[in-house]
Amino acid sequence: MQSIGFAVFGYGFMATAHIEALQALPGARVVVVCGPRLDRAQAVATEFGVPHATTSADEALAIAGVDAVVVDTPDVFHHDLVMAAARAGKHVFCEKPLATSLADAREMADAVDRAGVRSMMGFSTRFSPLTRTIHDAIADGQIGRVFHVHAQSFSAGLLAAHPRWSWRTDKDRSGTGVIGDIGAHALDTCQYLLGPIVAVASSMHTCIPELVDPVTGAKHAQEVDDDTVLLVRFATGAHGSVALSRVGAVHASYPIGRRHMLFSGSGGGLLWENGVATLYPYGGEPKQLEGEPPLWGVDHHEFIVGWGRQNLEPFLDSIRTGRDVAPSIHDGLQTQAVLDAAVRASSSGRWEEVTHV
Repeated sequence: MQSIGFAVFGYGFMATAHIEALQALPGARVVVVCGPRLDRAQAVATEFGVPHATTSADEALAIAGVDAVVVDTPDVFHHDLVMAAARAGKHVFCEKPLATSLADAREMADAVDRAGVRSMMGFSTRFSPLTRTIHDAIADGQIGRVFHVHAQSFSAGLLAAHPRWSWRTDKDRSGTGVIGDIGAHALDTCQYLLGPIVAVASSMHTCIPELVDPVTGAKHAQEVDDDTVLLVRFATGAHGSVALSRVGAVHASYPIGRRHMLFSGSGGGLLWENGVATLYPYGGEPKQLEGEPPLWGVDHHEFIVGWGRQNLEPFLDSIRTGRDVAPSIHDGLQTQAVLDAAVRASSSGRWEEVTHV
């Protein structure tokens, strides 16, 4: 089995989860941890037995044995790191969302194509066995022609007494708020199951006006959305809604908060809620779909590591076989186009077309 060496950009929660996931996969080696603070990069490298740590992306990419990169940094840095990796001929795994603008996302996808390297997005929901089962049920026509989907993706991250300021709530580092964070997952999943979204209307709202830096105690005005609702139209003619929130208390104890999708079609319906999916054939008895056990009581970190393994294993296979495996950077570009249209729609108050990518 071909051994594949990785440079991991970032040293936060997702980076450590991906390092742990990679070290559990046969043939994967983490060679270097790279980030802006050498002390933090070295601390993570020491904790996981990674031989190198650096603050220089160019230095990380030049280390012998680095074949691929995992980009787990704040969103604003994705563009430059993916571009550098593509120039160096390294395969690219990038966390969602792909970029902070559609123009940057296009440039990144073009660079990866020119380099002829493999790519994958961190749309981990696609690799849940239950997601695959639902995909196959819809594709096989078990609910007929799909009329609509209504999706909810909620967490309670900003309901604390002192809601936490982080890079995810900093417009300069994230570009958007909840829509680009958990919204990217929800929008990719909708498109994986039902095909491309072609138009969007949106209301991007901020419920919590002030956040607290947990280190310094400084207060920051929140300039990004923490509660957003989208209306979406699909190329198939189906339509629906996607609701996203960081102030959702219902099912907050589930390891990734509330996850809900309801589909209706000409032959029945399907309800997917927190690890349980039930098929409702019109005129028939409800049937629970097999996939995976619900995750109540599972530690959030354990959950993320598990889904990281499911996401990274096909990326390793893609590198070994030289064939792209979805979700590639082009799936990230498609979701970026939807995010771009949603931001425009929130400002214009009108439906906005998703730019063809």
